[in-house]
Amino acid sequence: MNLDFTVRHFTLTPAIKKFAREQIKKIAKLLDDRDHIRLHLTMAIEKRRNLAELVLTLGEQVLAGKATTDDMYQSITQAAEKLYRQVSKLKEKGETKRKTRASVKEVTAAAEAARADAEIAPESAKKPRIIQTRRYSIKPMTPDDAVAGMSPKDQFVVFRNVESDRIGVLYRRPDGNFGLIES
Repeated sequence: MNLDFTVRHFTLTPAIKKFAREQIKKIAKLLDDRDHIRLHLTMAIEKRRNLAELVLTLGEQVLAGKATTDDMYQSITQAAEKLYRQVSKLKEKGETKRKTRASVKEVTAAAEAARADAEIAPESAKKPRIIQTRRYSIKPMTPDDAVAGMSPKDQFVVFRNVESDRIGVLYRRPDGNFGLIES
């Protein structure tokens, strides 16, 4: 982010430059510190008032924060806070638009998928499909160990039976007991 200074009716000190750069770090973080962004700080003293104006040029978008106080440091801080609020509102607006576009695309895709499903022939609609596949690590254990290792959420457990060296599937039956299938 490029920061330019314009000073009227006083001398720009390194301390004020450093302070101004620290104040705009929040804005730079919010904008991901892009190089094509220009920030211009105008500072002036008129009578006993200290004026600070930050102008941010982001492409064609121009945002400004202006503050007048008795102290230049306070003026810079207030101007930076005003600009920060404007940038955050602008960024939220952009994110909301992106989310809206994404949700419109999802709805459109879902509608097209529903239409495609409706156009499928009745015979092919009746055929069962594989919805989800999982991979299991098959551990060597006894059927009693498999029952003990089964959590209440598990519908079944796949294991290698130590006694018969066969692959087994232990499953919950509707009556509360367990069933065992071995290959």
